[in-house]
Amino acid sequence: MAINIYDTVNQLAKELPQTEQYGNVKLAFAALKNDLMAYSTYKKFMDLQAKMRTNQMTGQQPSENDLKQLEDLAKQMQDMKPVQNLMEAEQALNQLLNDINGSLMKPIEDIYKELGPSEPKQPESK
Repeated sequence: MAINIYDTVNQLAKELPQTEQYGNVKLAFAALKNDLMAYSTYKKFMDLQAKMRTNQMTGQQPSENDLKQLEDLAKQMQDMKPVQNLMEAEQALNQLLNDINGSLMKPIEDIYKELGPSEPKQPESK
């Protein structure tokens, strides 16, 4: 019997927004947007992080200025409750997604389970 696994994945994608974790991220992001200072700082941080990631993909090392600016923005965000709340909500959502991924990978792991962990051979005693 052939199955279309994409139907299952699409159903999961439809159900994800109904989870508490997704809802909490959505609420936390809305609250962040309502705090103009926190939102502006967060956006600058994300934009700079994306710029640095793009540069690294092309083989460019981040500049000292970019690293310093990123560090300064991170320090500023530590004291911003809306940013902290968003990060906590994102962590919970990420944990859910990791749990789902673990469930998806289980059958594949089972295929290779018989290999077991490789243990070093003990020297024969004389």
